[in-house]
Amino acid sequence: MLRTFHEKLMDNLLNDKPGTSGSRSSEDQSQPSAGKGAGCTALLVAVVSRKLELTRAEKHVHNFMMDTQLTKRLKNAATNVLRETWLIYKHTRLVKRVNPGKVRTHQRKFLLAIYALRKVKMDQRKLLDNANTITDMAKTQNTVYEIVSDMSTRQDTLEERLSIIDDKIAALQEQLRLLPDIISSTLQAHTEKMDQRRNFLHPESAAGLQQARSVPPGCPWPSPALPLVKPSQASTTSQS
Repeated sequence: MLRTFHEKLMDNLLNDKPGTSGSRSSEDQSQPSAGKGAGCTALLVAVVSRKLELTRAEKHVHNFMMDTQLTKRLKNAATNVLRETWLIYKHTRLVKRVNPGKVRTHQRKFLLAIYALRKVKMDQRKLLDNANTITDMAKTQNTVYEIVSDMSTRQDTLEERLSIIDDKIAALQEQLRLLPDIISSTLQAHTEKMDQRRNFLHPESAAGLQQARSVPPGCPWPSPALPLVKPSQASTTSQS
């Protein structure tokens, strides 16, 4: 800004035109001061408007109080309309002699009451429109976005849990499919173990069972196994 001022001043000095340099220099000096004044005024207005602006809670309280006041005014206006209607009917239908002055007075009040009722209704519409400001709409949109994101997160978690449950059900079905083979192998191992234990505790029955198993397959009726003779029994039989 100072550079432009000096440049213009040098141009005025180079131009040999008397009487014009002073006026141009005064105009150049007035323009920066006017710009500074406008900037300061705009800054002051912005700061003051920011300080005087109501918060969200204060706006809600103010709107509630205004709504209550407008509701009372609406009731009063409606009451005045009904009252003037009744008075007009009274002074025109229920009297023997009609007084035109009173009728015109009540008609005038009736029209004023209707005008006041319309004005209150218009004020209520304006208050309702001003209640839904852009800030409230933005905050409501943010709240809705947070709710939707929370719901989507919960849905993803639920899908993960369902996939885990599906995997566990598949593994359980596979184990149930393999359960008969496991049971049969376990029973076979248990049977073999019991046979080994029986052979160890009762060798006589094990020998008979082995002899019965040693019969050739061509013999339809295998002979019964001969009983084993103990040494004491053999000596008694020989003495007799």
